[in-house]
Amino acid sequence: MVLNKKSQSMLVGLMIFFFVFIVAMILISPLKEVIEIGRTNLGCQYNNLTTGTAATCLIVDLYMFYFIAVVLAASSVYLYVRR
Repeated sequence: MVLNKKSQSMLVGLMIFFFVFIVAMILISPLKEVIEIGRTNLGCQYNNLTTGTAATCLIVDLYMFYFIAVVLAASSVYLYVRR
């Protein structure tokens, strides 16, 4: 079966999208460990935090969301551009 150039590029785009998605899912576990270490070192579990420390804890908590969002957005944009 012979595919034309447009369908081949679409297929390659899909494969790269899934590859990036799988790599992102694999990298979640080490990222969770880094976030837990950061929260422990900052003392985020205590109630009497300064405003700066509380803001830093919030930013550290959002690392996972930002990582997933950026990876999915980048792979989706790549898929859309290749289309």
